[in-house]
Amino acid sequence: MNDAVAIGPLVLPWTFVHLCLAGAASLAVAGVIARRRRVDAGPLLWRSLLVALVVARLGFVYQYKELYVAHPLSVFNVRDGGWSPEVGIIAMWMFATFRLRNAPALRMPVSVPLALGTALFIAGQILLAMRPPAEPLPALAFEQLEGGRLDLAALRGKPVLINLWASWCGPCVREMPMLADAQRERPDVQFVFLNQGEAPAVVAKWLASQRLTLRHVAIDEQRQASAVFRQAGYPTTLLFDGSGRLVAKRTGELSQPALEAMLGRLR
Repeated sequence: MNDAVAIGPLVLPWTFVHLCLAGAASLAVAGVIARRRRVDAGPLLWRSLLVALVVARLGFVYQYKELYVAHPLSVFNVRDGGWSPEVGIIAMWMFATFRLRNAPALRMPVSVPLALGTALFIAGQILLAMRPPAEPLPALAFEQLEGGRLDLAALRGKPVLINLWASWCGPCVREMPMLADAQRERPDVQFVFLNQGEAPAVVAKWLASQRLTLRHVAIDEQRQASAVFRQAGYPTTLLFDGSGRLVAKRTGELSQPALEAMLGRLR
């Protein structure tokens, strides 16, 4: 169920880990070929990988261009996880093919590492897609700040977005106003803000200081949800469809385009 791996305080999405491993393998193979053939393909490989990264980001930005126009600097906030890997891979191969058209000596030293890296990345993504289905929306109940108990399992019937957060978490604080707006604009989705490890008075005081009006703010002082959802870091956002099936999970700060991409999986 984990979508990320925690290395001390660092939380890395598995897609990013796969990308790093694929890139490292490509460069390692390129180094072996360079020693044997005495041809340095490193500069072209680095440029090809850079093209893949830039175009993968631009592909996602273009898909949600209307949202980025309102906040243009957020294009550079790559921490939101907004990438189009397939677009980046296609652009990488087009760039490498163009540059190799008049460099026959580099064709094998560049093509083999790129093919290996592409295969490793795709294999990693396939393994992620083949993971066993996540457990449905669990039968956990928590006290709400507005009063009453919130039973997660009872929310089935409509999509549910659960945000695991804490007031001391910087990324949680930054994304909260955007999530508050989304709660107002998307009545078809039930937003649940499940605070982890803090007392009700602390949470209420923080919300008041931020002038945030939220519904379904629940308190999980024992961090039960963190254990059940195998939380790797803060914030963690989980999206369940109307049947209670987990359809998306994101560890780390969400931008509005990234949230729209997540909600788009309900279609």
